Amino acid sequence: MTSVPADSMRRPWWQRHAVDAVALFVGVAVVGSAWHLSTRPGERPLDAFGVALGSVAVAGVLAHHWRPIAALLVPSGAIFVYLLMHYPNGPIYVLGPLGLFVFGLSAQRRPRPWLSPAVMLVVALCALLTDDGEWFRAAMVVGWSVVAILLADLIRTRLEQAAERRIALQQQRKRAEVEQQLELARDLHDSVAHALTAINVQAALAERVAVTAPDDAAEAARAIRMSSRDALAELNAIVRSLREPGAVPTRPQHCLSDIDALVDRAREAGLTVDVESSIGAELPDDVQAASYRVVQESLTNAVRYAPGSRVRLRVQGVGGGLQVSALDDGPAPGESVHPPGGGHGLIGMAERVRATGGTLRHGPSGPGFVVEARWERV
Repeated sequence: MTSVPADSMRRPWWQRHAVDAVALFVGVAVVGSAWHLSTRPGERPLDAFGVALGSVAVAGVLAHHWRPIAALLVPSGAIFVYLLMHYPNGPIYVLGPLGLFVFGLSAQRRPRPWLSPAVMLVVALCALLTDDGEWFRAAMVVGWSVVAILLADLIRTRLEQAAERRIALQQQRKRAEVEQQLELARDLHDSVAHALTAINVQAALAERVAVTAPDDAAEAARAIRMSSRDALAELNAIVRSLREPGAVPTRPQHCLSDIDALVDRAREAGLTVDVESSIGAELPDDVQAASYRVVQESLTNAVRYAPGSRVRLRVQGVGGGLQVSALDDGPAPGESVHPPGGGHGLIGMAERVRATGGTLRHGPSGPGFVVEARWERV
């Protein structure tokens, strides 16, 4: 069992103070027994010093809140002196096992396994040597001490297990929150980057043809309105998810049937897109969503970095799996190219594909750029 921080094993207040109540009760019993304990030949009647030893033992048990080691050593030391003084059997003996119990339970770290038994054996040996050859007191010390040590270890183990489960659950929730944040960040990048790229291209087109071709300018304005509308819808869904952490996402889950809209917008932005699609069996939703984002990011990058290019888009079922690829032939002559970005889109695309069991490769291919995602089994 690994060591668990004490703060993670905190018990209800009534459990933490139950030992205190028992110790105080025994202390009262020690004081009250001063006038009632009978003595055998050779024993010393309980006097003020014996009562003081009992009070010291009680104080040692109560000190476990601040110094757990005091609960082990102080009561045992007081009982050791009590035995050496040949006082009669009395309630003070309860404080020894009680100190062993509370020490095993309250120590910041799990105590060394030999420490409590060693203290127990010293006290038991003293009880045996001061009992005129009889073994009753020694057996009593050993018996109750063993029970206290085992009970403390059992309860501590249960508390540590509960604390570990609690910590594991907290870590799991934290990982889920981080994953949700990454998912939202990827969605935000994909949606905004795609929409803004399309808006930028259409705005430039509208500016060029506003006078010479009003119909084309109106069509570009319509495309801008559609792109901004879709982006706002996704942004609203993302904001709702951020305001309600852990809530089930309300934004639409894209699938492969939505690719046609992406292709249409890419063509409106000036790309020539050739599509080859052959999908056999129904695909899982998460794979379809990841495939959609691969196509979206690939076409967005082509619009930004290879304007006017021809893009060959393939979505094919291959041997029980799926392959999605996009290859452009580089920017058309005379087209202005955006400067390279931070690569967040490619990173997010790779994360999506890996999360659904696929692999992604991307890089230059001749004058253009290729992106290929592959799932061996879907």
